[in-house]
Amino acid sequence: MMMNKHKLWIGSISAAVLLGGSAVAASSSVNGQSVQTTPSATSQSVTQDQSSTGKLLTGAQAKAAALKAAEGKVDDIDLERRNGQTFYEVEIDRKGSNDVVVRLDAYTGKILAVVDDEDYDDDDDYNYNGSATSTSSNQSAAKQVKLTEAQASSIALKQVTGGKVTEIELDHDDGRYVYEIEIRTADGEADVDVDANTGKVLSFDQDFDDED
Repeated sequence: MMMNKHKLWIGSISAAVLLGGSAVAASSSVNGQSVQTTPSATSQSVTQDQSSTGKLLTGAQAKAAALKAAEGKVDDIDLERRNGQTFYEVEIDRKGSNDVVVRLDAYTGKILAVVDDEDYDDDDDYNYNGSATSTSSNQSAAKQVKLTEAQASSIALKQVTGGKVTEIELDHDDGRYVYEIEIRTADGEADVDVDANTGKVLSFDQDFDDED
């Protein structure tokens, strides 16, 4: 009787081991599938969360992404914020066909739209309309912000390739202090607005010299 009990216990343990093995195998199979899908899901999550980290695409990156959607010569790049969305609008001149405006997500580079320049309406563009301030008022305002001109310039220069700051001004717009920075590049000019306290790029506009 004792041996029979031992056999019964051993049989039960063996069955449990076998069942456990099959469970592990099934789990491994499921995990095998998830391993293939998880990276893309993670990548999407990281991409979607870029806006919270403030990792804007640079003007050069926006230009490259736009040219993949429409071939031609980039004439202008604008950073826009509308209805809670931040995006670049890139104007592209195309020989032999109508010019187009490529709109792309400012954080992911995803193409949102490609429209004919003649049909494009930019009446609701995001713009700052602050008035120029005097040197004395700038000095007074500088005491109320966290970023120095040098720090703001450094942030602005990251938006372009091989640029040089030609003018910087601290202005008060829409209830916040903003550094308005003009940059000369090898290809043209760029205007960058940087939040004087957070360092966030609020506006970016790059114009390219005509080479024709």
